[in-house]
Amino acid sequence: MRFRKMNSPGSSVSSSSSSSSPECLTISFRNCQVCGQPGHGKHFGAITCRACAAFFRRCGTSNNFKPCRRGNNCEFLKNGWFNCKACRLQKCWDVGMTSENFQYDRDSFIPKKVRTALENFHNRVPESMGTFFGRSNLIIFCAPQFDPENNNQKTYIDVQYLIDEAGEMLRRGCDIPICAPTTLEKLALGLQTLRGFHPKQMKVITKLGKDETLALWQHDMLKVAKWLTYFDEFRQLPHQVQVDMLNGMWKVWARLENLAITAMGRRQKLCKAKEIMTIVEEEQLKCHMTQVEIDISWCSRFSVEQLKFFSDTDLDDRTEDLIQAMMDLQPSDVELSYMMCQLCLHYVGKRYQGAMLEIAESFQESLSNNLHDYYVKRVNMPQYSLRLANMMKINNHIQQDIYRGRVKAELAKVFDVFYIEFSHPEAFAEPL
Repeated sequence: MRFRKMNSPGSSVSSSSSSSSPECLTISFRNCQVCGQPGHGKHFGAITCRACAAFFRRCGTSNNFKPCRRGNNCEFLKNGWFNCKACRLQKCWDVGMTSENFQYDRDSFIPKKVRTALENFHNRVPESMGTFFGRSNLIIFCAPQFDPENNNQKTYIDVQYLIDEAGEMLRRGCDIPICAPTTLEKLALGLQTLRGFHPKQMKVITKLGKDETLALWQHDMLKVAKWLTYFDEFRQLPHQVQVDMLNGMWKVWARLENLAITAMGRRQKLCKAKEIMTIVEEEQLKCHMTQVEIDISWCSRFSVEQLKFFSDTDLDDRTEDLIQAMMDLQPSDVELSYMMCQLCLHYVGKRYQGAMLEIAESFQESLSNNLHDYYVKRVNMPQYSLRLANMMKINNHIQQDIYRGRVKAELAKVFDVFYIEFSHPEAFAEPL
């Protein structure tokens, strides 16, 4: 619809008409809900001006701003100008703006080669959540196996094809060439690439059973393998060392990533308290921690109710605390990448010891220097010790939760609670 003339904001707008032309609609314009300046219509779910719409279009899926220096409580200047990008983006989310209707294929700043590489990456296994239910590309094989010694039936999970696919990803390297001044910033850009440039549909998961669990395991391992291809120093290691490190870190990495995605989703009001989120290719998934139906009949002869003795009863509450801590911290992608590396390398070094421990410590030292440069040179924050302490506090809580889970898992193993066996148990062992 075209309008021949637009009056000042706050007034109604109509086109001049004659007896031979149809009457046009009258539209009322309001001030921008973000900055208060004259509005230009509804953009991404809210009445905004062109400037705020363009800002959200650029930054609505990014979180790479330096932290607010006023505790996320900035005030706007008289002319509506924002002096803090983080608070401006938060304001966009608060008024209901959403990235669901972004039309990424119109972006001129994404080169054709990069767009083609992205399409190839997103079409690789697992394709989408069709895998989750149809399992057309599920490469984890699960079948019952009879154990004559104990006269019972076990569930045998063959992950050989999954390990091979992950190893092949590590051999190929990253599909999209990324230039960054440091390894840590390259990992941050790789994390953005993995989350995708496409709009994401929301799917509510009401049941977690065998198919859903296997699909999530598959997706998480391949996602971490792809992320590690952006780690230049890691790529210089022998291939088998790379695979061993992947086996030791993928479950820990996925735990922190899902906490970060959930915190981001709650800031954008995509999920509520007690709900957790994850991203699988082009779909966002969420489920309620206490209301989701859990089916473990494929791996245990006991019911969920009977297994409460072996479960961590306070885990949901501690998870809520961690999500809130992530929401308060609002780490940039660079900071989150550092947290992932620190947490994962700590476990890899502790698990394998020896030469692997030396490699992990060397990587951590190099990445710590990268983080220092990021704070001092990129975001002009020489006094970052308190922020770093808050990042490590979250990682420490995750480590404690993993330790508690391992103790419970060992107890369940003693009582033979689960009848499940992996072809590669080292890839699914609980972190130390």
